Amino acid sequence: MKKRYCLPNIFIGVLLVVGAFIPAPAQDVSAVEVQIERLRAQLRDVVDREGRLQERVSKLDEDLRPESIERSVAAVGTTDAEALRARRREQLEREKSEVAGQLSEVSAKRAGLEAEIAAAEAEAVRLKAAALAPKEAAPRNTPAAAPAAPTPAPAVKRRAPPKKSTPRKRNRPRRRA
Repeated sequence: MKKRYCLPNIFIGVLLVVGAFIPAPAQDVSAVEVQIERLRAQLRDVVDREGRLQERVSKLDEDLRPESIERSVAAVGTTDAEALRARRREQLEREKSEVAGQLSEVSAKRAGLEAEIAAAEAEAVRLKAAALAPKEAAPRNTPAAAPAAPTPAPAVKRRAPPKKSTPRKRNRPRRRA
């Protein structure tokens, strides 16, 4: 029976995702684009593997049907056919659980790669915007270079708190005599 080391794989995936969101030193746009292409190639490979594993799970589901198990052991001559069918079912269920575990690991890796690609694309956009933005350094001998005096904030008139409403006295019409 193969031992699955799921926890280290999850830990590595989390580190990759967290690492994608930590700001890196300024990079060249072309280097980021190369990194994006590399990540996309990895994502294509992972998606292909995920598709193959999903096909394998569906094939195992089909093989686990009672008719399929009966057909697979029909050619074997034995006195205890029920035990043979049970053994075949257990074998298929074990294989299916292993493939399902691999599928969940591949799905987690795909999600991590998608997050890394999104972060790298955002970094590329940021770098492109920084390259297109006008330089903020003005010449020193111009009036624009002098520090501007802070402008006072406009005065905001405050409203008086609303008065408590007191019941009005009604003016009753005077009776005429």
